[in-house]
Amino acid sequence: MNISLEDSICVFEKDINNDVLLTWSFPSIDDGIRQVVLNRTSLTQEKISLSFNFSKYKNFWIYIYTSYISAQESHKETFPSNLKRVVAYSICLVRNNFNPEKYGALAQIMSNVYQSTGDCSKLLECHLRVINRGQFDIGPLGKFQESDYDVRRSYLATSIKDIITLFGDEIILIWSAMIMKKRIVVYSEKMSSLLKVIRAFPLLVSHRQNWNILRPYVTMSDLELKDLTTTGIYCAGFTDPSIKSHEDYYDILVDLSSKDVTVSSHAKDQFILGSFHRDMLKYFNAALEDEEINDQDVIKGLVKKTKELLTKLETLKEEKDGKQQITQESLDARKLPNGMAAFIMSIVNAEGLNG
Repeated sequence: MNISLEDSICVFEKDINNDVLLTWSFPSIDDGIRQVVLNRTSLTQEKISLSFNFSKYKNFWIYIYTSYISAQESHKETFPSNLKRVVAYSICLVRNNFNPEKYGALAQIMSNVYQSTGDCSKLLECHLRVINRGQFDIGPLGKFQESDYDVRRSYLATSIKDIITLFGDEIILIWSAMIMKKRIVVYSEKMSSLLKVIRAFPLLVSHRQNWNILRPYVTMSDLELKDLTTTGIYCAGFTDPSIKSHEDYYDILVDLSSKDVTVSSHAKDQFILGSFHRDMLKYFNAALEDEEINDQDVIKGLVKKTKELLTKLETLKEEKDGKQQITQESLDARKLPNGMAAFIMSIVNAEGLNG
């Protein structure tokens, strides 16, 4: 059986002396992945985030479930002896696909198993059963059935109407950044709010069906920032407020704490709103006002309006070098409204219309 890095599981523990160690992994993970996973567990921080989080590094999705061990629990006679000096631990799963609900449920059950037994071989048993059979049942500690977690439900876990309501008219800036494939940074004080909101952004360009653009949670470590910049285009989440002063990492900044969307100084000429933006904003507002329109209706409407836009852009193609394409020169010749040419060229590049 060949187990790859994309199917890794590891356990980090924090003890009563505040030391944090990788106590077990299968298969072994390299130093880079280990440091990134450790950063994202929050175990090295003074305040531990006792919750589930998901993130991405390189091509790997990282799912982390962190639990606290109370003094009362650890003093029970039946409590595993190897965990009696442990105050918190994280079960970390490395995978190659997006499905927070699936891997969150799996990590939580594994956390139950670990706190109950302290036995990593039991984690390995669950791990291998999922890989080979897609299921396991360990009685009162939990039952997992892979087929229960359709990834399409994970795509729709956050209501797009809630996102539109949250940002009001500024949703048009987020939509513009997504359709033009610009760099988006989302900041929130709370991890839960960050992950809930950022995962919905790809729904704004649902015709692409691409959640790989997400980097839901990134720390300010040099290793992670270097990885972020090498991806080129991204929608990245941070809980460190210092990211707000680093305009070189984003084209727009979405601040969930203040509900403000800020366009960076170097990208302002690409975010000049025109007639199509106003039309799209009317669509967003109309969708909110109509209670009979659900999230899937909104998404279908967005796909339809995007296809209408792309069809219009096809009519702007002119022959150059033996093929039909849209050029900056041809757009300038049409004397389009201020900012429209830049918007069109960004979409042409994002959608590969000249390919």
